[in-house]
Amino acid sequence: MSGSRTTGPFDLARAPIHLGSIAGAETSAVVLENFGFDGPSFEHYIETHTREGAPGRLVMIESTPGDWGAWECHHDGDEIVIVLEGRGSLLQEIDGETRRTPFEPGSTFVNPAGVWHTADVTEPMRAIYITPCRGTEHRPR
Repeated sequence: MSGSRTTGPFDLARAPIHLGSIAGAETSAVVLENFGFDGPSFEHYIETHTREGAPGRLVMIESTPGDWGAWECHHDGDEIVIVLEGRGSLLQEIDGETRRTPFEPGSTFVNPAGVWHTADVTEPMRAIYITPCRGTEHRPR
């Protein structure tokens, strides 16, 4: 996976953007070409483009045909999710209880730092994610 200062156009579903400061970089927006959308690609992204105290955000479009397979929690910042297609419910664990919030195209929600969240997807979901990947944890549903 390489990064470039491409100004576009490009497809966020194929080449996400790192948004944030990178030591020695001339820009805070770097297109991540050849990103694999798998565990090793996310790990490489975190090692290459983030650092403690300056996690930045990964901006991408991802499609999810069904329920998320795990809960996740971003400790280094809030995540923003903008639903482009699909319907379902966002589940967030807040103050010891699970809150369920319906979503549809056009819905935008924030997963605050430190809040465990997942989603039940009733119609295939396509969304823009603006995510602080560094320090993210996962646990089974």
